[in-house]
Amino acid sequence: MTTLSQSRLELQPNALAVRAVGGWLKAATDQLEPDAAADVFPRAELAVHEACMNVIDHANLPEGGVIELSLVLSSDRLIVRVTDQGDVFELPGPTVRSPGELSDRGYGLRIIRSLVSEIAYERIGSGNHLELRIDIRSSGQ
Repeated sequence: MTTLSQSRLELQPNALAVRAVGGWLKAATDQLEPDAAADVFPRAELAVHEACMNVIDHANLPEGGVIELSLVLSSDRLIVRVTDQGDVFELPGPTVRSPGELSDRGYGLRIIRSLVSEIAYERIGSGNHLELRIDIRSSGQ
């Protein structure tokens, strides 16, 4: 496993700032083969965007709080960590809804889960750490 890129990005907790995620991820995924980048970039962009919007909408960040993003891109996996100092978060298990059943909440995590290979959460001190892992498919897959 060869590390191709490592990067950090700090965002103010607002929707306008989250727009920077696309360029940040694009710069990293451009290190991949074109087919792999075309697969990974849109999934990563939407998953990270959803995670950041969940922080903005639900974490109750303290005054001056920020969203910190870090990534490590290797030849076989992209790992993005979303860190914030907001309220404790519980990562619920996947939910199964009946056809036609509507809900006001939970769509962000459902979207994220559909895009990533693995998702993990832990609370370290006063911080939330959400890790999104996306396996990179070789051109032969």
